Order: sequence, then structure tokens, then C-alpha cells
Amino acid sequence: MRRTALLSILTAAILSTFALAQNDTSSAVCTYTDGNQISLRYTQAKASKEPLPMGKVWSPGSVRMDLFTETSLTIGSATIQPGAYSFYFIPEKDSWTFVVNKNVTAGSAYDQQQDVARGKMQTEKLGESEPELNIYFGHLAPKKCAMRVDYGKVRAVGDIDQK
Repeated sequence: MRRTALLSILTAAILSTFALAQNDTSSAVCTYTDGNQISLRYTQAKASKEPLPMGKVWSPGSVRMDLFTETSLTIGSATIQPGAYSFYFIPEKDSWTFVVNKNVTAGSAYDQQQDVARGKMQTEKLGESEPELNIYFGHLAPKKCAMRVDYGKVRAVGDIDQK
């Protein structure tokens, strides 16, 4: 099963490499206590002065993010199996939601029917505006990673738990 998961991750990485090759990409990684990792690959998008698309699925810089997991995850009541996924945000006035979607085909449009999980994020206003998107993971407990997203004057924080 571990070999299948790694093969899935490598296949998704190869498929998305071409689409991301011309962008400045970054990644955030969290390692759980058992050594399994999750990583989120994203484009270093400049923070726009335009208002966020409230209530709509969104990727900073209009480039889909990719989530890779070596282990099963729990997000809300959903279980995510090891593999590769696309990753989006839905900004709201007082909170954000992150969306995990199983469609990893390069260049494809977002399709809500392929969502596998959604997680809530608490938001706060930053004193200074962040000039570009920054995503960080923090390992909080043996099976808990917190994701922090800084974009413009907003910081959103949500958890991704290992099953």
C-alpha cells in the first residue's frame, strides 16, 4: 500500500511539474511523529490589492496548489487516503475554508463534485501586509499539523490531522 501511495504521489508530481515549471513554487511540509509527511506545493503569488473572492473557491495567483500525503488524514468528518490532491481556499469575512479535491489533472478547472474534504480555518488581521503568499505547517501533537496561511493582511489557520 505504501508503494502504491508513493507511486500516486510521483505520478501527480510529474503531471503537475509541467504546469508549475514556469512559476516560482514553494512548499510547506509537516512530519507526523511516525515519520509520515504531508506537503503542500504552491506558487509564490504576490498579494493582490483586489478584494478576496468571498464565498468562492480560490487559489492565490490563480494557480492550483497540490497536497501530497504519505498517510491517511482526517479533515472534519472525512478521511483522506494517501496520495496527491488539488488544494483550494474559500475566503469568507470571518473565516476561511480549505478544500481538498481529487482532480490533479494539469490545466483542469475546479470541479466541486470531486471534493473529498473541507476544513474550517480561523482568521485574524495582520498588522502589516504580507507582500506574497506564505504557507507554513506546525507539528502540534503526534497526529496534528496546523497550517498557517499569510496573504495580504489576513492570516488563516486550520488543522490537518493524521488518522
